[in-house]
Amino acid sequence: MNILFTTSAAPEKSPFSTDEKRPPLGLGSLIAVVRNEGHRVFFIDNYLKLSNFIEEGYLQKNNIDFVGIYANTICYRDTLRMFNEIESLRKRDLWNGKIIVGGPHTSVALDTIPEYVDYVVQGEGEKAILEIINGEANGRVVRKERIKDLDLLPFEPWDIFNKLPYDYSCPWMDIKPVFTMNTSRGCPFGCSFCSVDSIWGKGYSYFSADRIISEIEYLIKNFGAKGIYFREDHFTLNLKRTEEFCEKLIKKNINIHWACETRVDTLYNEELIRLISAAGCRAVYLGVESGSQKILDMLNKKITVEQIETAINLCKKYNIRTYCSLITGVPGETYEDYLLTIRLMEKLKPYKYEFNVFVGIPDSPLYKYVLDNNFYEYIDDIGLVYLPGYNIKAKFFYGMDSKCLVDYEFKQRTDFDKKLLKELYKRELNKKNIVSILPDSVARVLSRSKAYFKNHF
Repeated sequence: MNILFTTSAAPEKSPFSTDEKRPPLGLGSLIAVVRNEGHRVFFIDNYLKLSNFIEEGYLQKNNIDFVGIYANTICYRDTLRMFNEIESLRKRDLWNGKIIVGGPHTSVALDTIPEYVDYVVQGEGEKAILEIINGEANGRVVRKERIKDLDLLPFEPWDIFNKLPYDYSCPWMDIKPVFTMNTSRGCPFGCSFCSVDSIWGKGYSYFSADRIISEIEYLIKNFGAKGIYFREDHFTLNLKRTEEFCEKLIKKNINIHWACETRVDTLYNEELIRLISAAGCRAVYLGVESGSQKILDMLNKKITVEQIETAINLCKKYNIRTYCSLITGVPGETYEDYLLTIRLMEKLKPYKYEFNVFVGIPDSPLYKYVLDNNFYEYIDDIGLVYLPGYNIKAKFFYGMDSKCLVDYEFKQRTDFDKKLLKELYKRELNKKNIVSILPDSVARVLSRSKAYFKNHF
């Protein structure tokens, strides 16, 4: 069989960043599994670079039997475009293959998938894709039991990915190339803003330390890897695996730097931090979210401000850079909660921190809470939910007019927004204070700032 795997293109406007262009590891695992079964695979990454493969006759020229499309909610508009164009080919008898769709969107918004899509894969796709291709699938929606031993999965198709212009760097490590790896699936936690539970469930599975190291050695030998960025919810969650991984890297004298994403409550003791630093860890991405314990509890993070302080201070002691991801604009957050977060960041001085303005993701607990209590101002065409004052927060935290992110004019404001607006005015006044020493043309532009804010806010 000839199978084409493809991603969906990023939207022109999005409340979430779509700038990062890394290999799609979930889709890559399916490519590797299908190829190992002897099928011929094709790959087009529209998220990396938009293509016109459907109208250019790619399916017909390559005798494609199945098109497998990866769908996430942010990119679903382009997914739907591809669905419609491929179905149009079938209606005109220009192609007679099957459409398969998988990815996070199928689990959180099944009702949005058109009926003419032949197969919808939810959750892990390795077993499902083979059943579908081999004509063994029982029904249109296919959800298989979780894979018990992830070590049995083949390596990612790096020979395919390495030929494409992906981002092989990491913003917190000064080396290249840095390859992305995902070594675990699922999450036993229940952060209210996250929909991972809808996709994977509460089960947590992972590659063994030996399996991770063998793929790292493969990347070093064949592609000159200098670093690894572990892109997963919490790489260090399993303490035993973390320690074994680090000890074996050191014992085998594998000279690789790495970064990972994890939780602050897994970086709780100095011996662990000393070990991961000795094993090459140079940075950690932490879901800190807030410096307000009230907000942390509301988000069901199951962490404390004290744990945040301990993790960041220990990492700094052992020269591990810390990036703190923060969330703001959630229901019930006040200006004072925001100030607690700012003060915590100023006190701890992580390598970098950034705020993300809350947007409700379908099927997350907080999304449902916002809908049930009518806390939102706007729901867009793909189901994302926006709270009042999103425009002000987008300007304050992103430096962007919200119209660059979403086609809606927000009208409502909270007390939090009004205080942020005052800070925005102060920023503009500070700019105005330097007008007298600037060229006349620049001064005239800056002098219009007051009118801009009056018209836009």
